[in-house]
Order: sequence, then C-alpha cells, then structure tokens
Amino acid sequence: MKNTIRKLLLTGMLSVATLAGAPAATLTVAQNFDPQTLWPNGTTASDNLNAGSAIVEALFWVDPHGEEFKPLLATSYELEDDTAVLVKLREGVKFTNDEPMNADAVVHSFNVFIDKEKSPAYARVSDPFASIEKVDDLTVRIKLKYPFPPIELALSQLYITPPGYWNEVGLEAYGQKPVGTGPFVFDTWARDDRLVMKANADYWGKLPEGIDEIVWRPVPDDIARAAGLTTGEYDVASNLAVTSAMELENNPDAKLVPVPSYRIYQIILSSLEEHKSPLMDKKVRQALNYAVDKQAIIDNLFFGNAVALKGQVLREPQIGFNPDLEDYPYDPEKAKQLLAEAGYPDGFEITYKFPSGRYAQDREVSEAVAGMLTEVGVKTNMVVLEPGEFLRQLRAKELQPMAFVGLAPQDDPDLQVSQYHSSWRYSYMNSPELDALIDAGKQEMDRDKRVQIYRDAMTLMRDEAPIIFLYGGVDFYAVTNRLENFMARGDGRFFFYDTRLQE
Repeated sequence: MKNTIRKLLLTGMLSVATLAGAPAATLTVAQNFDPQTLWPNGTTASDNLNAGSAIVEALFWVDPHGEEFKPLLATSYELEDDTAVLVKLREGVKFTNDEPMNADAVVHSFNVFIDKEKSPAYARVSDPFASIEKVDDLTVRIKLKYPFPPIELALSQLYITPPGYWNEVGLEAYGQKPVGTGPFVFDTWARDDRLVMKANADYWGKLPEGIDEIVWRPVPDDIARAAGLTTGEYDVASNLAVTSAMELENNPDAKLVPVPSYRIYQIILSSLEEHKSPLMDKKVRQALNYAVDKQAIIDNLFFGNAVALKGQVLREPQIGFNPDLEDYPYDPEKAKQLLAEAGYPDGFEITYKFPSGRYAQDREVSEAVAGMLTEVGVKTNMVVLEPGEFLRQLRAKELQPMAFVGLAPQDDPDLQVSQYHSSWRYSYMNSPELDALIDAGKQEMDRDKRVQIYRDAMTLMRDEAPIIFLYGGVDFYAVTNRLENFMARGDGRFFFYDTRLQE
C-alpha cells in the first residue's frame, strides 16, 4: 500500500485561545445512571464516557457534527507505512495538576491502554497496537501488529492521563477523581445523586461558552428525565423514550435532538458449553427468532422509530452489510415446529435477564419479548437488573443464558462484529469459522475484499442465530433552548466542545 498521510491542521478545528470572560451558569445533565468510573479507558458505557471525557481528553475525537475526525491533544498523524503511525502532539498543554502533556504522558497512557488487564473494555480496539516510542517531546511513533483499516477510530479511543498522578493514586482511585486536560475539572461527587465539574480556567482550547459548571444527575426513569427537562430542572436529557420525545417535540422551551443510533438491540442466546441450556441447539435459537414479532415492537413501543435488523448486526450504511439477507419473519408455528424437532414439543423454562433504566424502554421491550416467547411454550423466569448491576454482569459474562442488551461500538464493522469473537469478553458464542472471518476482516485493507468478508460473516451469524435479532433505533435527546450547538453520536457519545449556554 502506498504511504498515506493524514494531516489534521489546527485551522478551523479547535481554537487554542481560551474564551475571554467568566462563564455564567450551571448546565445540568440527566443520564440513565451514575458513572462507575470517570477514566474513559476503563469503560465503554456511554454514560461513563460522556462524563469522564469532559475531564480526560483523547488524542483525537470524532465530532458528532458530520462525524468528522478531528485533533485534540494531537495535531496530526502520518501513516509512515502499513504498520507505523507517527503522531504529532499539541504544544504547551498541561494537565490541571501542572504535569506536562507530552510524549512521556502519551507513552504512559498507551501502555496502560494496550494492557488487557488494566483496559479490558478496549482489548478489541487496542489489539492492533504493538508498541510505542518517543521520538521527541511532541512526537511519538506507534507500531502496529498488522494493518488496521479503522486506525482513526482506534486513535480516537486513546485517552491521555498524567503519569505522575496516575502512579501516585493508581487506576481505581484515578477513575474516581481524575486529573486531565479537558474543559472541565473534577469538583465533587455524591454517589447516585450528583457529580459536579467546574470549568477549567486554564484550558488550552476554547471553553464552552456560558457554562461555569456541569452537574451530572443519574435519573434511571425515562419519564422523570423528560419531566425534569420540561420543568427546567435539567438542561440535557439523554436516552428518552419515544413517547417522551413526542411530547417534548412541541415544547417551546426545549429542542429535540434525534440521532440515528449505532446501537444494535438483541437478546443474547448463549450457546457456550459452560452455560448449558436448550439454547445450545441451533434449532432452538432459530425458533426463538421466529417467535418474536419485531415489527409489532417497533410499531407499538417505538411508533415506527426503529428498524428491524434484517438478520444481521451490521447496519445498512456500513461496510459489509449483506443486502441478500432477510430477517427472520414472525412465524410462531415455525417456532413451535423447530422446538419440537429439537426435542422440546412442550417448550421449556429459562432464565431471562434484562435491565431497567439502562436503555430507553428496555423493560417494556424485554417484557414484550417474554410474552411472545410464552406463546410458543417458552416460559421465561425474568430477572430485572438495575443499570449498575447489569453492566457488572455484562463485564463478568454473567448475562446468561438469555439477556436483553444493546451494543453500540464506533462505526466500523470490525468493532461491531468482533463482539461475537470467541475471545471477546462479551461473546456468548464459539464459532471457529466466524472467528476466522473476524480475524481476516480487521486487517484487510482492500475494501471490496473486506466487504465480502463481512457479508460472509453476516450470513453465518444469521444461520447460527447467536442472538434474537431485534432492532436498531433512534436515540432521542432533549436540551433546553438556551443550549446551542449540542449534538450526539450514534454510539451515545456527546461532548460540549463549541457549545454555548445562553443566560
């Protein structure tokens, strides 16, 4: 492959001039749950990341406005060859404890990032990274194990921490009281009530205008988040139910922000040996797909604001989406036939876990699915999990044998499909054939070949039915009319760069 150079210049991207004048107000954000950690590389849950990345910044970021890859603590990168990336760093930046943000800080952060014991949530993203070397105080060279097509997305996931403070307090304590380079600094945290951040008066870039502090509030109830925005208690409300969004659409004091979601909603059907259940039989997993009326869920719970998955986990705009695949149609008689062929003519009983308050309308969807399964003889013992316990079980691979989940990695087929690789901590299937396709796709630089690899993977996954393929949706946010230029990404991430809060 020819050498590729991607220079990201400062002009027009992020001003290095600090905004003059004192900000004037508090911005209150209502999210589903209280963060577990504010270290961004300690988690992939968007509610954690949205709060943490206001303090701790990455080398690059993907701007929700136009999904453009932009510099933050780095100013540019150059792909020297297929497996060497030269990164230039921003000059004159300091952490808020006065440590310099330089090559030493990046080397430290990189080595933590690629350590699968310390950063297990990012093991898929960091896998192509082999090593890093300091070239000079403002330049590092990253070596890759293999060519990696979504290198920009990988670079945007590397958050930079101050080595001195990190080594002093350790990983866990850092996540509870981080020091960073971002537009806000940690102030106070009353767990399960409010997290307060103050504007960073010494910020290297342009501060969000008019925001003196951000208060993050955990509000698990969908209706309460919307109601709080209506009354002025909250200025930003995320993950709104469709019904709440419809009510807010005509509110003169609020702006509704609909965002096409990357999140793929599904029911885990574990076929792993250690999770023995009827789901180990492919015919049973296929039967459960026929038993669920996805369109009824979309029409009745989301009023059409969702899209059936078409039997695959890649979205239609993505590389590798297979247009030849069709969704499992709703066919309860076919479901009963397959259950009988698998040796369960009278159905069976199974544990079914789902969160309440992690995703918009998660409980309603999960209960609807349980009702449909009952119609074909599958009785579910429903276990409702609050968001924190749900995320703990997700990380510990305890969401078995069956569970509702929504997965929203960044927008590349590898980052979505590799979640089903047998080595991944969230995977509840073990298919050597799928593993081989995933391993090939993540390093194939020829676009046409890469498309075919992922189409083959989607065909295989539809047949194996490791999940009940449900829907992809629209994420609804609402913000006060006083907040300008707010936007979110399809992976649930939002930032406050370039925003303005009017008095």
